[in-house]
Amino acid sequence: MSARAPTLSALAAVFLLFAGVLHTAETASIRWHKTLQQATAVALKTNKPIMIEFWADWCEPCQVMEKDVYSDPNIAGLIDAAVVPLRLSFDNDKQLVRRYEVEAVPYLIFGDSYGTELLHHRGILATKDLSAIIRALPSDISEINRLDGVLQKDNRSFDALKDFAARLRETNLFQVSNQFYERALKTDGAKKNPIARETILRDMGLNFLELRDGKQAASVFERCLKEFPNGESRSSCQGGLRQAYTLMGRKIQ
Repeated sequence: MSARAPTLSALAAVFLLFAGVLHTAETASIRWHKTLQQATAVALKTNKPIMIEFWADWCEPCQVMEKDVYSDPNIAGLIDAAVVPLRLSFDNDKQLVRRYEVEAVPYLIFGDSYGTELLHHRGILATKDLSAIIRALPSDISEINRLDGVLQKDNRSFDALKDFAARLRETNLFQVSNQFYERALKTDGAKKNPIARETILRDMGLNFLELRDGKQAASVFERCLKEFPNGESRSSCQGGLRQAYTLMGRKIQ
């Protein structure tokens, strides 16, 4: 007895299933940029952060990320919507490896539209963790980009460094905020503007509290109180110092 030919409805079902597989594969495909210049041009037009991945073809964890994380259609869609993805070779892009101080792969950097680092992660990231990081990035980085544009022309601009750090603090990027505050303190502008200097020291201490780094927080608050014993931030620094000592398990003298 010969097998019956498939019905039209059965063929349609197979076609729809096949089309769905193709659509999922297409959706899950991340369109990686290959140069920082290319990624920056796209990111500046859209005011999106850049996600930089350093990888190597000999890197087994990189292959795990490719297979288990980047193939997820939800992650691919999130990356496409929220960031500009850039993939760089650990072996070939040596200048950028040195710039970002990459020592091993996989290594992920999340930066503003110029590629200025906001945070990084070394090693494998699970799908949920990568998703959480991307969703935690500021949705609007136009002001961050504007200030960084000023710093691209003058990397010692006190006002730009101070405002850039403050903006990063507002977006909960406390560690990199302190890095830019520290740079601001080293400029001549900080020496000429004691009120701004006091505010910077206070906010640096508050950033360290957010990072649960009691030792660094105490050091900055003590420095602020020593330099500005009667300053407007005195009560804030005293309160912050008590919190820092609590984190360290110590009592303030």
